[in-house]
Amino acid sequence: MNPLARYPRQLRVEVCLALAAYSVALQTFELGFILAVAAIASGYMSEGPRGRTLPRWAATVVALGIAGWTLVIFLNNPLPEETMALIGRLACLLATLRLFERRTAKDDRQVVMLCVVAVVAAALYSFQLLFGVLVIAFAAQTIRMIMLNRLRTGFDAARNHRQKIVASSPVPPLEVPTGRAPVMQFRVLAVICTLAAFLAASVVFVIFPRTTGARGRTLGMRTGFAPRVELGRADQIEQSNREVFTVRWSDPRGEPIKWPQPLLLRGAVLDQWDPVDREWVADQSRRGRRRSIRTVETDGSIEDFTRLGSLSPPLTAYTQTVTMRSLATERVFARWAPVSIACDESRTFIFNPSSFEITDSATGRLGRFSTYRLKVLPSPNQQELLDIAGGSLPPNRPRTRGFPVPGVREEAERILLERAPELLEPADPDDPETVWQRSRRIADVFTEYLRGPDFSYTLDLRRVTIRQDQDPILSFLLDQRLGHCQYFASALCALCQSMSVDARVVTGFVAVEYDDTLDHYVVRESNAHAWVEVRTGRISWREFDPTSSDVLEELQAGRRSWADEFRWIYDRFDFLWNSRIVAFDGDVQATLAEEASSVAQTRAEKLFDWVRMTANRVNRYFMLGPAGYIWLGVVFVVIVVAVITVFTVVRRRRMIRTVIGRAPNRVLREAGFYLDLLDAFSRAGFPKPSHRSPMAHVEILRERRPDLAEAAAPLVDLFYEIRFGGRRLESESRRRAESDARNLLLIASRREAEVP
Repeated sequence: MNPLARYPRQLRVEVCLALAAYSVALQTFELGFILAVAAIASGYMSEGPRGRTLPRWAATVVALGIAGWTLVIFLNNPLPEETMALIGRLACLLATLRLFERRTAKDDRQVVMLCVVAVVAAALYSFQLLFGVLVIAFAAQTIRMIMLNRLRTGFDAARNHRQKIVASSPVPPLEVPTGRAPVMQFRVLAVICTLAAFLAASVVFVIFPRTTGARGRTLGMRTGFAPRVELGRADQIEQSNREVFTVRWSDPRGEPIKWPQPLLLRGAVLDQWDPVDREWVADQSRRGRRRSIRTVETDGSIEDFTRLGSLSPPLTAYTQTVTMRSLATERVFARWAPVSIACDESRTFIFNPSSFEITDSATGRLGRFSTYRLKVLPSPNQQELLDIAGGSLPPNRPRTRGFPVPGVREEAERILLERAPELLEPADPDDPETVWQRSRRIADVFTEYLRGPDFSYTLDLRRVTIRQDQDPILSFLLDQRLGHCQYFASALCALCQSMSVDARVVTGFVAVEYDDTLDHYVVRESNAHAWVEVRTGRISWREFDPTSSDVLEELQAGRRSWADEFRWIYDRFDFLWNSRIVAFDGDVQATLAEEASSVAQTRAEKLFDWVRMTANRVNRYFMLGPAGYIWLGVVFVVIVVAVITVFTVVRRRRMIRTVIGRAPNRVLREAGFYLDLLDAFSRAGFPKPSHRSPMAHVEILRERRPDLAEAAAPLVDLFYEIRFGGRRLESESRRRAESDARNLLLIASRREAEVP
């Protein structure tokens, strides 16, 4: 057995790991399975004594066909977010194709590079735990392949060189060293290189963290919660069954109950449409928004609630308990309207009274929270909302700025003209109740219209044409009428705002799946949802979901599988991965540096106190008095010098043993000058090879450095007498030999300095 015996198999493992990583990131398991089977089959078809390889010209034609097919796909749908996915797919196909060719070491390096391109492209689309594990395994395998490839390159070069000179001289054929020792040495070296690479990667990861704004952004398919709504992408929302958290909804008596309708859990509130970037954003221009934001501290007890405002949790409040499974986020998902919060860790939460959003500032913490509880009022009155907000009342009328896209108001007026023409008349601004009643009725009309048969719900928008010259909301209302919950919510909010109705888009999760055994909701990644809140009072808002609850329940029922019962084993590690690795950003880096500095300072102070107390105890025991501390300092210095001396002697003894080999301790002690002799040879530019004897090396030096050879010859003879002749040196003779060896070092250094 030799290190190169399984080289082709290791290359196939490299390709299969790259295919697995790409398939997990892009959710293209069919393509990954087919290519992996082809990669494995290549070992049986193209290797061995009867292997048949693909001709180079045929492989080139197939590669050109694959590249042309990829180019056609890109030209048909030239989206920037799909570019890297296509490049990764092309790299996977070409890497698998190259396995069927007759390859050299250079061709194998190209296969490895194609695999690296595929994994790098996949890294832009996913940060899941499974993908991270595959990337780590791929990196270790890549290091192993690089070392194997260099070993094969050297072996091929030596074999070719011997084939050229075999005709002129009888040179035996080159053979790869076999046995346990070469394989074990290679494995140890591969492990050391892998550990060094991961150590360097960890240092880079800690020094250069991810930016906060990049958290949660991936290309291609989308899945899970995002605190924004982007409508300029014709992609697919992946239906992932991964559990993100569980929700226990308890009544005022503490009994777990199931909500009659789907449970909407608010995460982010967006109230302004940006027609340039085609996304909903939070309006930061509202007066008092930043002034009213307050911080809330929790003490780490899940039973100790902290008020968000001035209102104490009434007896009619419900309790919402959230336990994270895989999601690590700064957002707190709550029903309207939360009154107080408790967390299993000491946390600092930020509460926005204008939108009732709650976020974790992560101040002083290295990860995200795992469990929190909320006291919630499902149907609060105006006074309770005012006490929660704890600020001044907003104006008693909706804003009248409208919607910034021409054509939406005309569509809204057309719908109202067909279904409720009386709502086209503006309400009396002096009668607030009439204003809010009109807002509720308008929202109801638009909700029923969007739930009608003219609109279809889909999660795959890849067959929808995104027109750059038309707003996506207007295109959804007039032309496409096909989309997912974000399109429905955006359309409803746009129609309401165009009619001067205060409305905002809310993103979060919808809890549909209820576990009767454990009495809690199971919220999965695919339960990410968007809906609309319409202002129906001076400080109250009402939920309107244009997505039918029947559609949500059908989607949830179609996603259940037998594997869901075993996901809890994986989800815990998934949460740690997202909380500690994915969520590592600049804020967490600063916290880590602060904690490391604090720990180092605390340890240094404890060490100093221990030294001081020990010195006082020793001084009192021996009754040395004030001068005793000076004597203790002198003793400490002597001990340090003694330790350094012993370490130097032991280290030099080991070096002598390494050079001389197995010998009695007397020989090792008396032949110590031999190290200085070898150092002199190296310093002069003529190091002694391990296979050459000292005397033969001196003979070679007589032709090139006669002065050095003349001075080294007596020392070499003395070394032979001690090592093989059994001669014993007296103390004076040993000191003289060591002095001559040091002088030899001076000769070698002086001669080296004379050379220009």
